Amino acid sequence: MARSVIEEKLQAARMLAEALAADDNNGSIDSMYIAGSLTAGLGNPTSDADLFVLYVDESAMGDDVTQYNVNGHRVDVERYTLDYVENAVETVTSFDLRRDNLTELHKLPGQLDFVCRLYTSETVAPSPALGGFKQRIDSSIATIRQVAVNYSAIAVNGHLEDFLGASVDGDFETAALVGQELTAFAGKAVVAASGDLYYSKKWVYKQLERTPVAGFPKDTFVDFQRGTWVERGTRAAEELVFFVQTCVAASQLLSRQGVSLDVWPWSAPQEGTEGRLWRNPSYNVLGQSDGILLHWELRRQLMLRDPAAFVWALCDGRSAQGVADAVRQLAEHVPALKALTPERIERLIESLRSRDLVSDEAYSVLDTI
Repeated sequence: MARSVIEEKLQAARMLAEALAADDNNGSIDSMYIAGSLTAGLGNPTSDADLFVLYVDESAMGDDVTQYNVNGHRVDVERYTLDYVENAVETVTSFDLRRDNLTELHKLPGQLDFVCRLYTSETVAPSPALGGFKQRIDSSIATIRQVAVNYSAIAVNGHLEDFLGASVDGDFETAALVGQELTAFAGKAVVAASGDLYYSKKWVYKQLERTPVAGFPKDTFVDFQRGTWVERGTRAAEELVFFVQTCVAASQLLSRQGVSLDVWPWSAPQEGTEGRLWRNPSYNVLGQSDGILLHWELRRQLMLRDPAAFVWALCDGRSAQGVADAVRQLAEHVPALKALTPERIERLIESLRSRDLVSDEAYSVLDTI
């Protein structure tokens, strides 16, 4: 029944496109496509169909958004110029994150959402311009994926201060509310790194279900995202921050390499308490063209090359030998790790320890407030 209703909604959008094309006597419409949760395979029977109409001349557009009732189904028509589409596609497919333009990520949601919708769209009135946009997107998926992961990472950064403040204050109800956002964006980083590029976070559960990652601790994700952790108090708050950082770090590192997140060792082996290594959870993890930027808001930034960043990320309670074993397993899929000998891994660990990025004792991120 649900699929038949969704198909009816899509058919309503197709019928409206035909009607709009028939009424376009002066040829002001360049092309049309259906996009949104329905064409991305994520919608449900209450989702609306979205018809995008592209114009050469802005003066011919009329209202930006109009709602239509087609055979009892709501269809939202969104109108854009080809210049807008060109700008959005160019901005997202050419975006290169640097230390000095982190704030630019905050300006991307509208354009990133637009491009991701176009990527999963159904063309109903083609044109050379629309075909060219879609080809550019298809050929730039790796870049778009990196932008999407970085946007999730910067969104995590935006919520982290509120989460830590509420947790330190013992206001775990507020912490739970903010923690839901933190965890949702961590999940979005995972699905984006896995190639599921739909923008809205409200579908993250469906995305995790349809793009499963082997070994991903879904139960932990659900516990943190739904806020059921609050009765466990401060310790659980620390664990949530560490889990979110793990999701973002794994997504950044493997997405950059074009490697499936299935190969990430999500569960650290249960080892003795002695000799365990812990990474500093205070840092946000951002991907740049030349490495991984560890960003601690208003305090510190450090750039790690990929080999060092992998070693840092794997310090999640493993011993030095456990880290070396995990690197060896990942090296089967990540060429950049093949040259990491046990001796070099030990040197990297010592370097990370000297910069307070890794410690023999678990960090308390709440103590930094």
